[in-house]
Amino acid sequence: MNIKKSFFASQATRPVWFGMFVFVATLIIIVLSSRILYNQTVDLLTENLRQRLLTISITAASSISASDLDQLRVEGDWRNPAWARVVNTLNRAKYDNDDVVFMYIFRKTENDATQMEFVADADSINPYANSGEEGTWLVDVNRDGIIEPEGPDKLQWPGQPYPEAVDIPEAFNAYFGPLTSVELYTDEYGTVLTGYAPIYDDERNVVAILATDIKADDFFTITTQTLRPFIVFILFLVAVIALLTFAIAYTSRTYSKSIEESAEKLEKANLRLQALDKQKSEFVSIASHQLRSPLTAIRGYASLMLEGSYGKISAKARQPIERIEESSKLMAIAIEDYLNVSRIESGNMKYNLTDFNLADKTEDVCDDLRSDAVKNGLALIFRTELNSRGVVNADLGKTIQIIQNLINNSIKYTEKGTIKVLVRDDIKRKRIYVDIIDTGIGISKTDQATIFQKFERAENANSVNVNGTGLGLYVALKMAEAMGGKITASSEGKNKGSVFTLELPLAL
Repeated sequence: MNIKKSFFASQATRPVWFGMFVFVATLIIIVLSSRILYNQTVDLLTENLRQRLLTISITAASSISASDLDQLRVEGDWRNPAWARVVNTLNRAKYDNDDVVFMYIFRKTENDATQMEFVADADSINPYANSGEEGTWLVDVNRDGIIEPEGPDKLQWPGQPYPEAVDIPEAFNAYFGPLTSVELYTDEYGTVLTGYAPIYDDERNVVAILATDIKADDFFTITTQTLRPFIVFILFLVAVIALLTFAIAYTSRTYSKSIEESAEKLEKANLRLQALDKQKSEFVSIASHQLRSPLTAIRGYASLMLEGSYGKISAKARQPIERIEESSKLMAIAIEDYLNVSRIESGNMKYNLTDFNLADKTEDVCDDLRSDAVKNGLALIFRTELNSRGVVNADLGKTIQIIQNLINNSIKYTEKGTIKVLVRDDIKRKRIYVDIIDTGIGISKTDQATIFQKFERAENANSVNVNGTGLGLYVALKMAEAMGGKITASSEGKNKGSVFTLELPLAL
């Protein structure tokens, strides 16, 4: 009897552990999805900030006369009329843009091309204005209301050394064309992004570099405002799931105690726990689907707004709306990956097997994705080498999903070159193959052994695409195996491209 009680007691505690597992798993999903959404939003905002910064820098640089700069060599040249022309041009460009903190010009020194010197900046019409001498005007360069002559409000004169430039690769790379700093950075002057544009003489020789520092304080505010609605909804789901989990735990504990008193009560308790477990599973499934519903609505309304269905929108409003639409799309894809994993592991993934021509459907997928490849500067080539009709008996929708996933992966992780899609068969083995061959970042030997596992990504993947979930290849492999096929990956190593092959049985 004691053994029987111990057995039933252990069975009764299972829902508690399962409920805790579901809660933890759901929390992990939410954190990962939120991280993906945040990264995508930050990337979109950063790119828009870069484009605006380059426009400001290039426009201002085109207004500077190379002959004027040639007259500004030593400290005393600030009294030269050329100084006033250059500084006033910079001043107008800076104060036409509220978020520009600094705008200045520097160049390589005549005696040492590895060193830089200042030529002029937007606020130094009088380089000694902040010296504290009587009769001078104080200049608040960074517009923070505080005059710091030896800090951000330090003024420049022609020929002043710029030793910090040796640690800024962009300062030298700008001699080959306009660019921005790689990342936002924070120093004693605040959080900024710097843009660089070359200044040319009449013979298109670069004589100096114009730099623009733009403050990014509003950048993080916009990111937070974009994410806030999603975070509120996600926290609500976490709270509901947590309450349900604790309710199941409490119920399980109550019924497990009654086991010691009566076998009949134990049976009733087990039945009740099974019902609660079913309700919990249904709720988790509904909650997961509900994550997609508001995202679909948000994306739909954003699309309607961009199309003008609610009236004309301003250029200033269009960019945030486009970011919201793109971010919600990425989060929906991530949630679909997690749902597919759940269906596969619970055995609820359904397959509708039919006969269809794999080569034709693969070519259709290539046609649909070719514009994405071209947008990334890639060529997407399709061809066949078939000795049969190329017909398979498989689930059409899931086969297309697998091929889309593999080609999209190649597009994401190939920076330049081509993606070749080859459909071939082996009649003796009664197999057909879809090879996706790219010239991308490749896969190391170590990663090839684990790349199809859940949440696994190649170690060099983040350098190209930071938003992957690590689930796409796992889901694709499980779907292929369920249809009697498999997926393999091969590569000569990093930066040497890769080959992903989908294998399915021929329907002869």
